[in-house]
Amino acid sequence: MRQPTNVVLIVMLAVAAPAAAQETKKVDPVVVTATTVDTPSEQVGVALSVVTGEDIKTYHYPTLDDAFRNIPGVSVQKSGGYGKLSTMTIRGANPNQVLILVDGVRVSSPTLGQTDLSDISPDPIERIEVIRGRQSTLYGADAIGGVVNIITKKGAGPFSASVETLGGNYDTLHSRISLGGTYKIFNYSLSGSHLESNGQFQNDGSNINALNGRIGVSLPFDSSLAFIYRYNKNETGVPIKSVFPPPQPIVPIINPNAKQQTETTVMSLEGRTRPVEWWESRARVSRYTNNQGFQDPVDPGFDFDVPFRSQVDIERREAEWLNSFFIGPWSTTTLGFAYRHEEGDNKGVFRAARHVPSVVFQQQLRFFDRLFITGGFRIEDDSVFGQATTGQGSVAFVIKETGTRLRGSAGTGFRAPTFNDLFFPDFGNPDLQPERSQTWDVGVDQSLWENRIRLKLTYFATHFTNAITCCVVLATAPFGGPVNAGKARSKGVEASGEVDVLPNLVASLSYTLTDTDNLSTRRPLARIPRDAGSAALTWEPLRDLSVFVQVYAVGRQFDTYGDVYNSGYTRVDAGGTYRLFNQLGWLQRLELIARAQNILNEKYAEVHGFPALGANFLVGLRAGF
Repeated sequence: MRQPTNVVLIVMLAVAAPAAAQETKKVDPVVVTATTVDTPSEQVGVALSVVTGEDIKTYHYPTLDDAFRNIPGVSVQKSGGYGKLSTMTIRGANPNQVLILVDGVRVSSPTLGQTDLSDISPDPIERIEVIRGRQSTLYGADAIGGVVNIITKKGAGPFSASVETLGGNYDTLHSRISLGGTYKIFNYSLSGSHLESNGQFQNDGSNINALNGRIGVSLPFDSSLAFIYRYNKNETGVPIKSVFPPPQPIVPIINPNAKQQTETTVMSLEGRTRPVEWWESRARVSRYTNNQGFQDPVDPGFDFDVPFRSQVDIERREAEWLNSFFIGPWSTTTLGFAYRHEEGDNKGVFRAARHVPSVVFQQQLRFFDRLFITGGFRIEDDSVFGQATTGQGSVAFVIKETGTRLRGSAGTGFRAPTFNDLFFPDFGNPDLQPERSQTWDVGVDQSLWENRIRLKLTYFATHFTNAITCCVVLATAPFGGPVNAGKARSKGVEASGEVDVLPNLVASLSYTLTDTDNLSTRRPLARIPRDAGSAALTWEPLRDLSVFVQVYAVGRQFDTYGDVYNSGYTRVDAGGTYRLFNQLGWLQRLELIARAQNILNEKYAEVHGFPALGANFLVGLRAGF
């Protein structure tokens, strides 16, 4: 295995030579996920990262999972190539313990518990806010490891549009079209995309289509309404046959005819008003659906093979009402009410439903524009397992004279048992209780050289209790089912830095040490690398040319399916944008764009037994109107 720190140090040395830099100014973003109220990021005491829509555009990410790979504390696992299951972990919390939101709407499965990132397109996105550490006080169940909020782009300015098409190896084609703008009191942002690829194996093809839109209207009394719609359809082959007994072989056994289809919709209607200076009210109603079909006919040449089919349909409806009360510049009090109804239908196997009313309270205090304190609690009443109460607090202290920010947070979280955990025939345990966690972290952010150097360092620790483990013989599970018997811990360090080496050259680094221990088995937690790091250079050598290089280094991970270790890897990506010409009639610009992934052709798997793509590239044109 190549050591992750070696690659990081090489890139550090490559960009360490100082150059004469001109003054640049970085503005702290305003975020909403950490407090539910628009808040400058310097006033937030939690560990926070923001991926902007401009980042997604600059790096030409073909799929959403690539946008998270350089965030400290975050690990992405994709089971193969385009369209395959893609999940994330944060600080040792597994995918079921990380809450993914799209414009505040939960998009995790109540049957499986996790979110497949391949069911969310990377456009049109305004920004992605990633909160590391528990957030159950604000968002309820499943926010043990953190919260990711994907925020759809809002139309602004005069009408604009873009069209792009890229092609590459593995018979890959990627096309996008987007448009947006404003008209009188209306704003609009619409997009569509298509991604297809034949992959690296027989039956490894995928076909992904997406439609997304946001239409808003500005109203009197500082009020607004917006309707958001996101649709994604993913048809993919499932080329790797699961084996028993474990582990999965490194060289996979090919399944020539298994197929999977997923169809996902997110619809949300949200409103906001601030008729007076001291009161703001926000409300949202939403609906999320995911329909997943799977078919695995008898494989040719296998006399004892058995065909298998499944269809799982889920639906979630939510309503939320938040009211914030402002007392001068120093106090914001937020009181909210929410209701969630979830249904899961595993056709011909079982059906289940739950409803969850909740109340949330949060208090923000600001003193002397230096000290920022936030605290709150949430009470949820789940119709299946009963009531759960969580609380958290955070503090940030800014020393403006030195460009220093000290921060810390602590709180509790929980994960609700999934419908499969509770009700799957001959496996489920209806007496399961939620998993629990206690988390704290402390950190320091430091800016130097007139904010051209931006450094962050965080120490975190999480203790998991009541973890759902398998398998114990039960009355409802004669062959073994889940019980609340597990305990685990996770602690570590997150470090990141960004340097404006020159006005046209930016270097960034990140490193995460995650030390995990399943206290029940004395093994590391599954699929969590102890060491992971990234490095990147973004350079604009010419006015019309920008190029980038990204390096990801990930250490080995323990996999519970077979009690084996998945080897670490180093992956190098590169690409850029070259503007061929500017305005020509309706055409505002024409750009040549390219992205190459795994350019060193590293042989690796993010999930043991499911090989990642070798060297692959996309090259094409993007036209702006």
